[in-house]
Amino acid sequence: MATPWMRAALASSSVLLRASRPGRVLSKRAALSSLRLASTAATQSLLTPSRTEVDSEETDEDGASAVGNHQPKFATLAGKVSAQTLRAISGIFKIDTMSVVQTVVLPLLPNLAEPYNPQNKEARDLLVKARTGTGKTLAFLIPAVEARMKALDAAGKQAVIDAGLKNDHHIEMRAQRALSRETAGTLIISPTRELATQIANEALRLTTRHEGFEVRLFVGGTSKRMQMRDWMRGRRDIVVATPGRMRDLLENEPEVAKGMKDCKMLILDEADTLLEMGFREDIQAITSYIAKTPERQTFLFSATVSREIQQIARATLDRNHRFIDCVPVDSSPVHAHVPQYHTVLPTAAHQIPHILRLLAHDQLLHPGKSKTIIFLPTTKLTQLFSTFIRELSSMCLPAGRNTRIYEIHSKRTMESRSKTSQQFRMDKGNSVLISSDVSARGVDYPGVTRVIQVGIPSSTDQYVHRVGRTGRGRDKVGRADLVLLPWEIGFVTWQLTDIPLRPVTVTELTSQVKQLCEEQNPDAAVVIDDMDAEVKRLMAKLDPEAIKETLASVLGYYVGKSGELRVQKTVIVEGLKQWTVEACGLSSPPYISDSFLEKLGMSDGRTKNFGTNRRFSYSSDGPAWQMRGNVEKNRHRMGTERRESERERRGGGSYGGSSYGDRPRYDRDDRPRRSYGFDSRPSGRPESF
Repeated sequence: MATPWMRAALASSSVLLRASRPGRVLSKRAALSSLRLASTAATQSLLTPSRTEVDSEETDEDGASAVGNHQPKFATLAGKVSAQTLRAISGIFKIDTMSVVQTVVLPLLPNLAEPYNPQNKEARDLLVKARTGTGKTLAFLIPAVEARMKALDAAGKQAVIDAGLKNDHHIEMRAQRALSRETAGTLIISPTRELATQIANEALRLTTRHEGFEVRLFVGGTSKRMQMRDWMRGRRDIVVATPGRMRDLLENEPEVAKGMKDCKMLILDEADTLLEMGFREDIQAITSYIAKTPERQTFLFSATVSREIQQIARATLDRNHRFIDCVPVDSSPVHAHVPQYHTVLPTAAHQIPHILRLLAHDQLLHPGKSKTIIFLPTTKLTQLFSTFIRELSSMCLPAGRNTRIYEIHSKRTMESRSKTSQQFRMDKGNSVLISSDVSARGVDYPGVTRVIQVGIPSSTDQYVHRVGRTGRGRDKVGRADLVLLPWEIGFVTWQLTDIPLRPVTVTELTSQVKQLCEEQNPDAAVVIDDMDAEVKRLMAKLDPEAIKETLASVLGYYVGKSGELRVQKTVIVEGLKQWTVEACGLSSPPYISDSFLEKLGMSDGRTKNFGTNRRFSYSSDGPAWQMRGNVEKNRHRMGTERRESERERRGGGSYGGSSYGDRPRYDRDDRPRRSYGFDSRPSGRPESF
């Protein structure tokens, strides 16, 4: 389909072509009996929390610990957790062993799921320090489901008592039905649509055996009207939402505010990310609409416990709460078992060939099972590299045309984004996902064998979260590569000092790929040898204006990173200009006007005559990247470009996550049709979306 990236209508699928230090893992002797749960009293400070030492947090996508022989079984929860929930865990999730975080949270049941009783002095609120990929989703979903079932049961029994009877099944069921349709049971707040969608899908799977149980999903990028229709027609057992959409509905939809005012459980997932993304005010606003502590039970899950997390904990948790630390004292900031490498390219000309060799290396190491994610910092850069890889994969990779390329970024519609995410999740191998940072945290893609980061990430934490997408399966196969231009080395030197990165040169990787070809696939050697020539042929077909638009985008991202890189802004500008020539095939570096640089904050008098002698005007005939149109429009577009990467980090854009987020389809009788996200549910089961 033609896009603004095209110069003309194309037969090609490309949108850019013209026509034609490791942490210590605690030993097994650190027995689970040593896990410590700290109940905070009224006078106890969160500034010096006690710590829970764990054996390992290496888990698979569903949270099952890799230390199967040393971790408790879910079967040990019989009598504490309902039989329906346990059947879903074993039958739907197909796991039988608890992860570390589940081991310390779930044994608190059934008391943890009991309705509020002022006579019960046991702590009900939780502050849990646990990283992504450690099974924490089930650790909070299971108590949420159990609490809802207990609340419904209590409401039914109370209705019978109020009627002056000992037993009446009809009155009991009527009261339960009224509560389920009038009042929300649990509200789960997640920072991004992708993670919210994933949690909602997990909740649906977990409640498959609970008759009639429904889940509501409130995220941006989808029809508010459809969400309200589902809210008014269905049950409200669990509500999963992003902060912005939830606050919007609470403030502008009286029926939502009415249904949430007695919500008795609040779960803040990825709390550190919620704060990083500026959602503190939204969280405070949301909590003002639901039940108050101590009647309200609150779980706060975070990978870190910073001062900001302590502040939000004090504002949302009951003073009598439990702090559970599932991160080893001296663990590495990333999963230590994932080998991590970085390459500083000699020149930008090596960038595309080196990335292709990394993909080839992975396909040769994992024949038929290679599954790679390539992360890029901006949307336009993601689009550009998607074109590169899509056009070159069939000619330059061992799997050739059998390599499937997926693309996710903020310019994609929600429906397209949903399907792409689901397709890559289900893909078993010979696949590459090219993504902006919206896939960097929380979203699980099973079987990812390698993560490739092109350019510097937005922060050290973002580097960690990206690496966390690989090495998550039971086999623990994974690798991470960071590919940098020469002037980006400062990020490794100054920002990744605690990361166990190993250097690998372009020459070393080339030699490794050739050796693998000789050992495993001699036919692939010819393809690899032709790689540089194929890259050059593609560069000759690229649209120069699209490259210049991409340059404008990455300038807005990188100039603000000069402090982290410890280089002058002029060095970044010159480096990126040279990148358009060496990596993208322009005949000469683009000219960058003084006004453009001034908008980037480079107005200290050193930007005069920065570039070639050719100058751009603001006429409509000028190149797209130089901000066509009037001055006000130019200023607006420039601001948009500079905020692009920030929107990506916040999960912004006009699209959503996995299959759960698709807009419902309705038949002529206005009944929701079954979408591919709900194929696993029984045919008679009411659908929530």
